Amino acid sequence: AQNGGVCGGGRLEEDTSFWWQCVEQPIGKLLFRRFLEGRPGLAAAGELWAELEAYERCEEEERSEAAAAIRGRFFTPGGAQHCSFLSPAAIAPPTGEAPPTGTNMA
Repeated sequence: AQNGGVCGGGRLEEDTSFWWQCVEQPIGKLLFRRFLEGRPGLAAAGELWAELEAYERCEEEERSEAAAAIRGRFFTPGGAQHCSFLSPAAIAPPTGEAPPTGTNMA
């Protein structure tokens, strides 16, 4: 519940969603990131998350280059930190763009 935990009838409701605990709550986010970093099979997911947040803070004119770097690093087989767990839809290039090539983008 995004209303401070109060639901209909005035009783408290505990929000246990991933989004609330691991994205919106700073300590939960930090702990989850540390969990990802500590697991070799999940470390790339933590790095991808950090890069996506950095992308969101980019100036508009920097976004194309940042997106290409993310695609090359995380979405391309053989990329520096390829995230093989992502679905084909998640890694599909934006409409009108060619798939990423090369493995030296870091």
